[in-house]
Amino acid sequence: MNIDAILGQLTAFFSEGIGKTIKDVLWTIYTILFPANAEPARPIEIPK
Repeated sequence: MNIDAILGQLTAFFSEGIGKTIKDVLWTIYTILFPANAEPARPIEIPK
């Protein structure tokens, strides 16, 4: 199984035409459902 060939075909599909439209719609749905509005992680000092 040549994974590089499979990924190359998937990348080509989602780069143009109907594949790009599908990707854009799915990306929009994802960003609406899971917004990036959480505070960034900060290190917490662990007491010794």
